[in-house]
Amino acid sequence: MVPWATFAREQFRVTRGRLAEYRSSAPVVRGLCAVCGTSLTYRHEGRAGEIDVTLATLDEPAALAPQMHVWVAEKLPWVRISDGLPQYAGSVSGP
Repeated sequence: MVPWATFAREQFRVTRGRLAEYRSSAPVVRGLCAVCGTSLTYRHEGRAGEIDVTLATLDEPAALAPQMHVWVAEKLPWVRISDGLPQYAGSVSGP
């Protein structure tokens, strides 16, 4: 499981290090740390104005609280979600 935060793409900046990107499928570009390979970003052409960032890689990840759970249909059977937040079987805003 990986928590992601979605930002307006025009407002996103890498402030340290270098983002290495690769096209993982026709509509998707993924960003990794150019040094260690940690997964950092996800961009989908269907949501061109947005970029998803792995929450744990931010300087202050606790500053952003979850608002929902997505792709719940793909969770492992032993995962229990009981925090009362909305749950969606798949994506809620495009691909």
